[in-house]
Amino acid sequence: TTIGPLMLYMLMNIPKCWKLLKFMITNMMSTFMALLVKMFMNNNNQQDKIRYNLNYIKYYINLLMQFLFNKNYTKRSSETTWDMLNMSKSETVNQSSGSMMSCADLLMSTTINNKMLNKEDIKFNQWLAGLIDGDGYFGITQNKYTSCEITMALEDEMALKLIQNKLGGSIKLRSGVRAVRYRLTNKKGMINLINTVNGNIRNTKRLLQFYQVCNILDIMPINPIKLDYDNAWFIGFFDADGTITYSFKGKYPLLTISMTNKYLVDVQPIKDILGGYIYFDKAKNGYYKWSIQSKQDVLDFINNYVKSNPSRTTKMNRLMLSQEFYKLLEMRAYNKNYNTAMYKAWLNFENKWKSNNI
Repeated sequence: TTIGPLMLYMLMNIPKCWKLLKFMITNMMSTFMALLVKMFMNNNNQQDKIRYNLNYIKYYINLLMQFLFNKNYTKRSSETTWDMLNMSKSETVNQSSGSMMSCADLLMSTTINNKMLNKEDIKFNQWLAGLIDGDGYFGITQNKYTSCEITMALEDEMALKLIQNKLGGSIKLRSGVRAVRYRLTNKKGMINLINTVNGNIRNTKRLLQFYQVCNILDIMPINPIKLDYDNAWFIGFFDADGTITYSFKGKYPLLTISMTNKYLVDVQPIKDILGGYIYFDKAKNGYYKWSIQSKQDVLDFINNYVKSNPSRTTKMNRLMLSQEFYKLLEMRAYNKNYNTAMYKAWLNFENKWKSNNI
């Protein structure tokens, strides 16, 4: 119970020149402290206080993000602290809501820009963000040059070609492995890329890299938008870190669709929207795997999601073969005599499954 007041006291008395961030935020912090003190002074009901505090936390996070990445932000004078302490709670809230409009306007402008894009462009942007979250990397050199890299299996080079055709960049074969790497380094291309995926990057590691690149390029980062069932981010992430395989469990083949990540927080939204299960695998230093295995779940995923948000890699071939897999499974074609037409149909299916044709 003493942590809150202690933290307030420390924040109000410690020096407020943050050399690590390379800019002064003394006046801004004074404004924050005034609002926080007024908030605690005027809220006696505990439930109201909690609800009120949560709203302010959300507000300060958005405001601080805007301040950090917008160098033209207007700082208030130190006198504002005392002026605001003399205001009523309603006046403080009203002024705060007015300040929040800058963030709201930013999100509104993003929505308008999205409406100006056609559906195909929106889907591509969402897919690209998911792909970068899984197989990509945002980097900054010592000379403050920004870059983006995406590494994929050799057979998925065409997916990288799609990105290259829209954004430029280069594609090169990685030596010693069956993989190709897409790389974008020029500033104009990076600005275009960042604006393309802004609001859709959400992976824990990638989001930090994204914010750092935004800071260098003077672009306001948008917090990840809320995912829904029609968002192509899922298929982009699947193209990067997903698999579709079948293996024999006892006498029967079992088809599994899965996506993996090191952190639970990055996998949980997949389960929340698409259903399925998550479990922790101790292999390779541990990672979380989302998966679906039942026929109903797999076909729902393909018919209700994938057909509207198709994979742009060779994995699309296997996704579209899933219907045939279940038909042959029902006939037990995999278990027939070698010289029967059913078993030959199963062999034909296996050959198509192993094919890399999209």
